[in-house]
Amino acid sequence: MDDEMNKTLIRTEAEFSNWFMQNHKKIGYEKIIRKDIGKFPDFIMLKNGKKVKVELETELSNFILHKHNIKYVDEIICIKNNLNKGVISKPVIEIKKLEYLPKLSRVSATINKSLDDKLDELLKDRRFRNKSHLIEEVIIKYLEENAKKR
Repeated sequence: MDDEMNKTLIRTEAEFSNWFMQNHKKIGYEKIIRKDIGKFPDFIMLKNGKKVKVELETELSNFILHKHNIKYVDEIICIKNNLNKGVISKPVIEIKKLEYLPKLSRVSATINKSLDDKLDELLKDRRFRNKSHLIEEVIIKYLEENAKKR
């Protein structure tokens, strides 16, 4: 019960990255060789005198969702291991003293092929990171336009 009360709250991957940079020695890494620069893997660390490629994920399932190649990582560190054992073939370190409470919620949508093709076309101009980002922007614009009409 006391462990639950003392958990550090993490709301974004950036917060998790900052926490990791401050606490890497406590979980067995000697030194940061390359820190998070928005490139996969997130970190290259020194552990037991060897270079280790480390990917951070708030939830382990994001490793699959982000379509990371397992061949290019040595260890994955997560706050919440939400996959069945054996799904990931590399060592996974779950940081149980952290609690992940995301700022964003993941939702799914079912759309027809024609609309999906239109989303793909809109993504080609690279203004949007992905379909979720594009849909979020459309909703924001819609809400802004409705607010103007009131």
